[in-house]
Amino acid sequence: MNQTQQQNQKLYVGNLNFEANEDQVRELFGTFGEVQEVKIVMDRFTGRSRGFAFVRFDTAEAAGKAKDALNGQPFQGKTLVIDLARTEQREPRPMGERRERPAGGPGEFRPRREWGGAERGNDRGERRGGFGGNDRGDRGDRGDRYHGR
Repeated sequence: MNQTQQQNQKLYVGNLNFEANEDQVRELFGTFGEVQEVKIVMDRFTGRSRGFAFVRFDTAEAAGKAKDALNGQPFQGKTLVIDLARTEQREPRPMGERRERPAGGPGEFRPRREWGGAERGNDRGERRGGFGGNDRGDRGDRGDRYHGR
């Protein structure tokens, strides 16, 4: 069985009720063909469902029928979002290594001084208060002997 054929047998099931279990999902999808695997994705920190699952059928035809019939249908109080699962092979990275981001766009790097500051009341982009002071060199309205010089 090749990768494309196996991919067409697997469905992504989104907007799943957090209380749904694998047996309930298997029962729902089992009316369209033999379900080989149901995998509800769990949060590794809390151990609770993340609200989506993957369902693998024995044939691509059964998966297609289930997708067409159940997409947009209610299940346990939530409207299901069903699509063919995508299989992306990602290269594992060593711990601590950063991935490269494309230049430009919303993730573009800007030095901290260019983040702006005018919306906080300072035209130069600096923070006000604290020990940084302001343009006049005074320390604001602190009246103590150390900062009010």
